[in-house]
Amino acid sequence: MALFTRLSWFYAKQMGKSILYMGTYTFLLIMLMMRFLIRQYDSFGKTDYGNFVGEMTLIVQAAMLLFMVFFYKLFSDEYRFGANLLFAGSLRITALKIAALFVNHLLFLSFFTGLQVVLVWQFYRTWGLPFSSLYTETASYIAVYWLLPFVFAFFLGIFTALLFGKNRLSFAWMMVIWLAIGPMNTQLFSRYFHRIPFSDIRSLFYIGPLNMDDVFRDVVGYNVSLPTYMKLLFWILTSMMAVWAILWKTARTTKEKAAIITGVVLLLAGDAWLFPHIFTGSKLVFSYADLAKENVYYQTHNPTIQPSTLHYSIERYDIQLEAKNGVHAKVKVTLRQIRGDTLSFVLYHHFSLKRITDQTGKQLPFIQQGDVITVKRSPNRLTDEWTFEYQMNDSAQIPISPHYLFLPSDFSWVPTKADHAPFAFVNVHSSPVPVSMQPSHPIRYTLSFHGTAPFYTNLPRRSDGTYEGVVSGGITAVAGMFLKEKIGPWQIVYPADWPNLKRNWPVFERHVRRIHHDIVQMFDLKEAKLPTNIVLLAPHGEQRSVYSSDHLLLQIDTPYSLRSQEGTLMYLPEIITEGLLWRGAHSSMQKEVFQALLARWFQQQLALPYSGGDLTFDLALSVDSPDGKTEEVLRQLSGEYERLSDEKKQIFLALWYKQMREGADGSWEKAIQLILMVQEGQT
Repeated sequence: MALFTRLSWFYAKQMGKSILYMGTYTFLLIMLMMRFLIRQYDSFGKTDYGNFVGEMTLIVQAAMLLFMVFFYKLFSDEYRFGANLLFAGSLRITALKIAALFVNHLLFLSFFTGLQVVLVWQFYRTWGLPFSSLYTETASYIAVYWLLPFVFAFFLGIFTALLFGKNRLSFAWMMVIWLAIGPMNTQLFSRYFHRIPFSDIRSLFYIGPLNMDDVFRDVVGYNVSLPTYMKLLFWILTSMMAVWAILWKTARTTKEKAAIITGVVLLLAGDAWLFPHIFTGSKLVFSYADLAKENVYYQTHNPTIQPSTLHYSIERYDIQLEAKNGVHAKVKVTLRQIRGDTLSFVLYHHFSLKRITDQTGKQLPFIQQGDVITVKRSPNRLTDEWTFEYQMNDSAQIPISPHYLFLPSDFSWVPTKADHAPFAFVNVHSSPVPVSMQPSHPIRYTLSFHGTAPFYTNLPRRSDGTYEGVVSGGITAVAGMFLKEKIGPWQIVYPADWPNLKRNWPVFERHVRRIHHDIVQMFDLKEAKLPTNIVLLAPHGEQRSVYSSDHLLLQIDTPYSLRSQEGTLMYLPEIITEGLLWRGAHSSMQKEVFQALLARWFQQQLALPYSGGDLTFDLALSVDSPDGKTEEVLRQLSGEYERLSDEKKQIFLALWYKQMREGADGSWEKAIQLILMVQEGQT
């Protein structure tokens, strides 16, 4: 023990005096301060502070190489100048030296990492972020993506010194390892790693975030999970095993060789225990490969639901969500006006249905094929109560775990009466788009949630902790990382990394009210009320709005503040009009062109910025892969539209919308004919 103490003190002085070692920590702190100053005085006004720590990934990569070089040089220099001979070169002495170095490195690393955490927390306070779980999650992110790679770097440096000694090949070896497994390899080889799902063994070969600009998502939080820690620990144990195994050349006695074998076996056993846990339990919302797989699923699966299986109505849902060991749902559905012996429901295909029972407790036979559940029944009752029990599994499209949950009102997270799937394929370059599953008639809901994560739903809360209410348009359930704020009549649910909501809200509110009011007047939507409960969460970076009778899901993913004209407000017209005018409508080429014209009209009326480019070009961008004939029609349409006065533009848009909603054949000729009639004052 005395020898270990002397070695520790000796190496502490060496490390404390080293320009390379202490300079690396100084470099990290300086770069962190520079990132803060860049954000503080950013001319674009970016406020996505959850992704701030991801910006240090390149710096962490550089520091990892510096630590590898330092420990390689320190250890290889001793062998070069014969310092190891002072200790007779025994296994015990070499092991003590490595242990002393490691303990000192951990102490220095813990101190400086803790200092960085405190600095980041102070930055958050400076930016006006309310204290929440974001702060503790940030510390967890820094621990796994900043601290653990430097522990890994220690053993890589020592192993290189023991393997090569003082040899020029050692630097080439370190560069190869650094590029192949370092935190930045996901940026350098992004096309390759983005194709690998988290469950694939190849995901073991990166230790950094998949995208340093996308490390934080609303509700879900950071791209940190238990498998993330286990992956880093796996590599640390592997490098420790390599160091311990290469010490075989210093072993002289049978006892020393037995100690090496025992150590290798124990470390190998640790790796074997960690290995299977690395590939399950990750946050799939960050997996580009899993999202692409989901897109392919909806490209190849377009279910056909027989209209004869939809002869029923839903009067009530009684929902129990259990979010402790996984997420389990038990949903009692009150059915009325049942006709036929086979009924169909839509339930997301990642949810595993366990059983269905009727009101007598009898189990009903069912078939779950993708998003469609077909149930056989005895056709002797016009009303019934069926209880669906299923496990809600996490997916790239819908984030679900005991720690986070995002279930929007237009999604089939309860058995839903519908004739289509909850998502639709658009193209290979985008994720599946939601197709509204909202019921049009009022339904009574009761909901109970049992879990530890903060929870929100639009239903009023009863005294016993459950939620109940009558809603038209479905309910939203959210659990995880978010904040709530009441400003005047508004109850707002918003991301935990948004600062100064009260300061930014008045400008945003004024635009929301104005756009909503003008749409209601322009298209005669008398029953469309603006709810005062607003959910501003977009885990997938969505840009859309979903209206229900008592709340508005306004998904406006933006790295800028709510009052930013270029980054936020200019997108509001398209997002709000989409939700108000097209609920439940499938996408079409004419609809996309109409939306582009309507958004441009609102942007001009509200003096908001827009692309400013040629209107024909903007319309072509709104259409997926237009052919030559379509491009010619768009040129004619934009030319005639530009010649209209603002008043006539408004008239044309209102009439064109009415024409499309009344089931016009969708021909461009009718649209051109309509715009000419408006131009000549014939409407």
